[in-house]
Amino acid sequence: MAQQELMTLKRFQEKFHSDDACREHLFQIRWANGFCCPKCEHTAFYFLETRKLYQCTRCKHQASVTAGTIMHKSHTPLLTWFWAIFLVA
Repeated sequence: MAQQELMTLKRFQEKFHSDDACREHLFQIRWANGFCCPKCEHTAFYFLETRKLYQCTRCKHQASVTAGTIMHKSHTPLLTWFWAIFLVA
């Protein structure tokens, strides 16, 4: 197993400076090879800015980067979640 580099406070602040940056990080983890609809496996999507969801252009299924995580259905900003995780890690 490859050893991961420690995340310094400065690096954390640079990388996760906003909710959008946190969302992009989660997107890259969930869909490392690009978006794939969990329902029909189509790869094209729209981002619904007001709901922060990814909607499949084929079946209209809406997917979230936080689905199946402790952050799912939370009204707490992603940046706050990331800070909490960073501070206890």
